[in-house]
Amino acid sequence: MTSEGKPTDTEEKSPWLRFGEQRETTFIDSVAPEIGLDARKNPAKEADPTALDLLVDGDPADLKTQETPFFTAERTYGLPPQYVVTFNVNDYKRYIKKQPLDVLFWVRWREELSGYGAEVAAMEGVWRTPFEHIRELVGSGDTPCHSYRRRQGDPDNANASYLLDLRTMSCIGCVMGPCESDRTD
Repeated sequence: MTSEGKPTDTEEKSPWLRFGEQRETTFIDSVAPEIGLDARKNPAKEADPTALDLLVDGDPADLKTQETPFFTAERTYGLPPQYVVTFNVNDYKRYIKKQPLDVLFWVRWREELSGYGAEVAAMEGVWRTPFEHIRELVGSGDTPCHSYRRRQGDPDNANASYLLDLRTMSCIGCVMGPCESDRTD
């Protein structure tokens, strides 16, 4: 684990779940009020840990915290790592049954700004998109799906993720960096 309590082993799921819960609390207590978002923990999570994380303005939403850029996105898929976030295929399948809902991406490119020969600028912000938008992107066939080689056959971890471009989503709060400067719409 890092000094912030961030797990380092990407293949060990339990520490990441605990880390995600810590980040959800920070988001609800600090980030959401700062950007004017009415967010609270979804009470259904008490009984069902797979329930959506949040209620935003009273409606269901899920929070995806991303702190490590997908540095190989450009080399492998032609997408700029500055704006790429990952969305697990497992979650995609689960959300189809839970919609309508919004997905919030809290991006924090702060510590890891280079890797695998690529660099990103420091950036922190929150992007919001309806899950239906993600379904359209995936359904178009233009959204790459990255398979994790070390996770093939792993029943606990996602074996693949879709690569999504933040510039196709609404930036609802930019704390620092090039959050809104390069929109694609």
